Amino acid sequence: MLSFRTGIVLAALTLPAALPGPCLAAAPAPAEQADANLVLLEVRLGSQVLSDAVTAYEAGRDVYLPLGEMARLLTLAIRVAPGAGRASGYILTEARHFSLDVAGRAADIAGRREAVDPAQLRLEGDEIYVASRLLARWLPVDFDLDLSSLALKVRPREQLPLQARLQRRERGSLPGTPGGYGDPGYPRLATPYRLAGVPFIDQTLGFAFDKRGSARTAEASWSAYLTTDLLGMEAALYASRSRDGPASSLRLTLGRNDPDGALLGPLKARTALFGSVPVPGVANISTSSTTGNGIALSNRRLDQPTSFDRHTLQGDLAPGWDVELYYNDALVGVQPSRPDGKYSFADQPLAYGPNEFRLVFHGPLGQSRVERQYFLLEQSTLPRGALFYDLVGHRDDAGRTHALAQVEWGMNQHVNLSAGWQRMPLFDAARSYASLGLRGYYKGIILTADAVRADDGGKLAQLGLKTRIGNVAFSASRARLDGFTSAFFVPGADPVRTRDELRAEGVLAFGANVFPLSLQLRRDLLGSRLEQREVQARLSAYRNGTALSNALRWQSLGGIERADGLLQASRRVAGIGLTGQLQYTLAPQAALGSAAASADWYLAGGYVLNLGLARMFQERELRATGSLSKSLGRFGLGVSGFYAGRHAYGVGVQVFMAMGLEPRSRRLLREAQPMASTGAASLRVFLDKNLNGSMDQGEQGLAGAGFTVNGANYGVRTDAAGLAWLPRLPANRHIDIGIDPSTLEDPQWQPRLAGVRIVPRPGRVSQVDFAVGITGEVDGTTYLFARGVRRPIGDLRLELVDAARKVVATVASAADGYYVMTGIFPGEYVLRVEPGQLQRLGLRETGMQRITIGPDGTVLNGRDLDVRGPDEA
Repeated sequence: MLSFRTGIVLAALTLPAALPGPCLAAAPAPAEQADANLVLLEVRLGSQVLSDAVTAYEAGRDVYLPLGEMARLLTLAIRVAPGAGRASGYILTEARHFSLDVAGRAADIAGRREAVDPAQLRLEGDEIYVASRLLARWLPVDFDLDLSSLALKVRPREQLPLQARLQRRERGSLPGTPGGYGDPGYPRLATPYRLAGVPFIDQTLGFAFDKRGSARTAEASWSAYLTTDLLGMEAALYASRSRDGPASSLRLTLGRNDPDGALLGPLKARTALFGSVPVPGVANISTSSTTGNGIALSNRRLDQPTSFDRHTLQGDLAPGWDVELYYNDALVGVQPSRPDGKYSFADQPLAYGPNEFRLVFHGPLGQSRVERQYFLLEQSTLPRGALFYDLVGHRDDAGRTHALAQVEWGMNQHVNLSAGWQRMPLFDAARSYASLGLRGYYKGIILTADAVRADDGGKLAQLGLKTRIGNVAFSASRARLDGFTSAFFVPGADPVRTRDELRAEGVLAFGANVFPLSLQLRRDLLGSRLEQREVQARLSAYRNGTALSNALRWQSLGGIERADGLLQASRRVAGIGLTGQLQYTLAPQAALGSAAASADWYLAGGYVLNLGLARMFQERELRATGSLSKSLGRFGLGVSGFYAGRHAYGVGVQVFMAMGLEPRSRRLLREAQPMASTGAASLRVFLDKNLNGSMDQGEQGLAGAGFTVNGANYGVRTDAAGLAWLPRLPANRHIDIGIDPSTLEDPQWQPRLAGVRIVPRPGRVSQVDFAVGITGEVDGTTYLFARGVRRPIGDLRLELVDAARKVVATVASAADGYYVMTGIFPGEYVLRVEPGQLQRLGLRETGMQRITIGPDGTVLNGRDLDVRGPDEA
């Protein structure tokens, strides 16, 4: 039984595959619970990513944003005291005072007091969450919230301090990266591989009955995706069975991924896989192949595109799911799950400048998941002497061999050289190709030269250029062919002799209105001197929650013209999601192909109702669909039905459950959201009484401790045992997890380690311990003896040195000489004035202070330090 969303996808696929997809903001995923659903949002200000993990709550028709965290990201001077239910500060200028009293249900904005509906506020952990519409009224910003892609775009109504910093940085007056996230330098914590582990499982069970004319069918289906450690490697197994589908699908991949390139010794590989692996495509030769059983080795960075100017996105997709691909905020493709449990968006072109891909996955029971990849093509140049390689080979289900070997070498800072060899089946024959490429990077321009020779003597030569002018990226190329055939240039009676292409990608901006634009022109000169032309264009718009997009394609060959298009729209009104699309042809005659519309409602109790209507004009078929689904916390349940006229109707039931094991408590986790494709972490915070860094018998876990993930506050707290669970962490990427000292109950408690860097992997839980110690403090005054007078002196830099002569803390004395140094762990130390400062000032120290901090914390007062001038005795 197909969901209506999948039906929409199938209707869209009636348009030829070459037509670029338009921008459509999909309807948000339903809330996981009736009262509140925790979501992690990526926050953007223009092209700047301020945070990729801000915690928010979706409750009914509202989304609640953290006041303190949003103020910090936007550099607004507002501080939150959640324990007191208060926030205070000012907005942009001190004259615009801001205060909020949750208990008093009132806010004061620039001297104007207003009542606040308590339903628009939530106290959670160490934050005050405010409904986004109310927060936008308080702050000088508007929010564009897209829950389908878990993205929050900030549009300032007035200039923020952060924007001023960005402008100064562009003028070169301020180094660094304002906003966003900087590497804190946490130590790497490895997650050891196991011989065998308990897997994480995403599983779906379904039953459907339908009647078409006199035929009645009943179908049961199941699928499972498992990930775990096996034989010291990552293991991923996909299995499915459907009576009316192909034979049982079974696919296993084993291997390792390491973003630091430490695999296989001198090979310094980042990817080493065997089992079910794909072979990437090569420009002008092949597209990415379907998976087969083989081996793949590569030292290419995991966050880099699969080739120089194009990128393939592919992976596992369970039955009943679909996936949307957005490129720079415009929708370029939608795919339902295939019989083999995969999806693939092959060979997406890359432009000069930013290339942001966003995959939005939708499950049959309202599940939603987002993956993001970001590339700057001009930064893809290899350093001098660097070498990237890819070695891949497999045998597909038909027994045909696919193989690829390619290298890319940095000749110098401006020029890269590439070479490759590929063997692939082409029209029931095995063909081999050898290729050479040259890439030149200079002052905002990338120049390319490529040559390919096939084993039958066919040749291709191509020159290309990529650059950017304002908000628009341009690429142009010309290829000459001599008897050359491939997956891109199929053999025929009238082969292509030359191909010219021009492509433009960018945005048109008119004030606050932004319109993503794509235009592609292609001209083929055939052997008969005929010309084949093709124009593809896409214009999109997004404003105040409404997304519109129209894609057009025009083709001409020998006087015969064809033109078609696809219009899509999306709007969310009062908690109801509305989507629609219209597929049409303009030439050789104007006609409607298909139309579809759907609406979803969030009902009481966490239920979601979806109704849809689709019309296929050529077949004169009208299809109505409906579904009712609910996330029951530990599993999801959905009931669906359709009626298509001509006595065709059907009903279906589907159940989804994800399962995993929390390793510390041995607790079985069951959820209605997928878990197998992402990583997770089990965190433990404890009071380390003996200072050995391990939790020993008699030491207690600390409740209520909070964390940051990649610099953003994460909305979980430790339980009474000091444990916290962090699910759905991006796999095979560096993730920095830190403990937030402000959430610790006792101000003398401090973490021995501020944070760690881990690399989560699917099906494996990273276990992180944070040892917290009781610390002490020391204070005193710094004095200067000069001309027989002892007086306080400020701005002296003091250092605390441990027994290993390592400086563990520094502080500068105030103008009156007073200093206080807090957070000192138990041990023996020496307190001194920085020797380098003494030398620069021509001073000498009369003595150092020996400091002893006991295991229960020690507070030392009056530890004064004296310095003398060079002429003082």
